[in-house]
Amino acid sequence: MERLIRNRMLYGGLLPIAQPHHVERYNTALEAFGLPRTKLTEFAIDAVGYSPEVGVDIGDKHYLDPLRVNPRFIILSPEQGELPVIEPSFSSIADHMRAFYRDNERAVQLLTLKDVVYGEIEDSTYRVDSLKDILSIRHVEFEPRSVGGLLEQAHELRNMLDRFRIAPDAWQDNELLRQMVEHVNACGDIRRNNLIPEHLQFEQGSFWTQHFGGVYVFHDDGGETVAIGAPKNPKYAQDQPNLSRYISLKSPKAVYDYLWETGRLEAPNPAWLRGSGILDFRIGLFVRAAIAEAEPETDILGLDNAWIDNWIHANFDQLSDDGVFAFLADVRKRAFNGARLKLNKTAAALRFLVVRARHDHPERTLVNRLISEYAPFDFLTRFIVNKEAFYEDYRALPESYRDYVVNLVTTTYFPDKPAFRYRMFEDTPLDE
Repeated sequence: MERLIRNRMLYGGLLPIAQPHHVERYNTALEAFGLPRTKLTEFAIDAVGYSPEVGVDIGDKHYLDPLRVNPRFIILSPEQGELPVIEPSFSSIADHMRAFYRDNERAVQLLTLKDVVYGEIEDSTYRVDSLKDILSIRHVEFEPRSVGGLLEQAHELRNMLDRFRIAPDAWQDNELLRQMVEHVNACGDIRRNNLIPEHLQFEQGSFWTQHFGGVYVFHDDGGETVAIGAPKNPKYAQDQPNLSRYISLKSPKAVYDYLWETGRLEAPNPAWLRGSGILDFRIGLFVRAAIAEAEPETDILGLDNAWIDNWIHANFDQLSDDGVFAFLADVRKRAFNGARLKLNKTAAALRFLVVRARHDHPERTLVNRLISEYAPFDFLTRFIVNKEAFYEDYRALPESYRDYVVNLVTTTYFPDKPAFRYRMFEDTPLDE
């Protein structure tokens, strides 16, 4: 994985922390959580304040998410609002962090000038023992605190102001007036400076969680909740009162039909297939993955088109065993000839290779992530929308193929992430 770190494909885009006062504030927040201080004088953090280097230093990879359900956060700078979340236990954590920074922008700016903000993102459960614990989460609430007491003083000042306005003789209470002056000197005029974060509760929409080997949870109109996971008939999905339906990832037709019937999928779109280049990408990636599997010592990065064409001709039967190559080639031919794409008689697992989420659907990123489960050879798409799956796949790749993977991501996607993502999904990067 060191190669991924060097090429910013793992732990990339984090905020460097090197100034002594920031390091000290971070350590005081660690201590407030009952954690050991880090001996590091430089490290990098993500949106929640997690640092992979600190995790190694203190010997606890999950120090900010110990039970993988109510993550802690440490905020040193409003710049963290633009950062990714590393190794989230729920895909929604990144959305909640962006919403918190956005809706409390002024408060975060003022608080982090003098203090460090830390706390937990609380929900309705303290640990995950069953699917019921996950399904019960319908909203989360931030509980921010500050090590230096600035936020707490602001809350105290607000209470004093309320008392001063309500109590008829409060203006004669010299002790109250003295304390108010002290707090104003520390906090300023909280009636105008928005020092206190006001937006703390956020709805838990549809999401993916790493629990139970990875489960997608969709909340539909009408109050129905659908879970999609890897096992066929898992015990964790049985007798769940809050679950309307469970669908196995091993039943691609059921998954496809559900996404289509609920308006989450875009109809097969020849213009997108032609203009995005996704068919050429996927044909090329499928063939190279087959070569790497059949000939793991081959330098995939060094192959030219003539060599690949010869390999295809020599291994056509083997390449066509599961129908993926022939299907993609046929769809490419029809799309570029202007023919209609009729896929109703095509196996659903193949249909997923030529469709995407509706770009105007609020859950498009989650749906594209789910679609990528059916294109394991397309590491480029999985890197963009399903990093957890990408990293798991990468560990099993032949060494020669890893060079090709890193080169393609860094030369194709990294130069202009927004443009590439828009071209593929009509979406913009949300968590890079």
